[in-house]
Amino acid sequence: MKEKKAIKRDILNKFRSMNAVSDEMLPAHWLELVYLKKLTADEKKTFKRAVQELISVGIVENVEGTGLNLRLTEKGENLIYSGENQKSGREPGQDGGLFQFTGSEA
Repeated sequence: MKEKKAIKRDILNKFRSMNAVSDEMLPAHWLELVYLKKLTADEKKTFKRAVQELISVGIVENVEGTGLNLRLTEKGENLIYSGENQKSGREPGQDGGLFQFTGSEA
């Protein structure tokens, strides 16, 4: 059974793998047709709680629309790249430094 922490990490890792920046959306088709399809009914309940926690701490935002639309915030961008000096399209020193990914967020 996937735990809430693992689900949060999966979501943040997907944003990272996309080299997402603030205001970019997680592909709804990935969430609904790929990720959620792999989860059991209990894990889907855990998924909802995990997403709500990411929203409540300001790492992602839910954007109105059909289905689940998650947008990365500036705080989320700083978090997912906090351990990197550079990513594609980012200048050195723009890693935020304010938000360290400790695992308690995920």
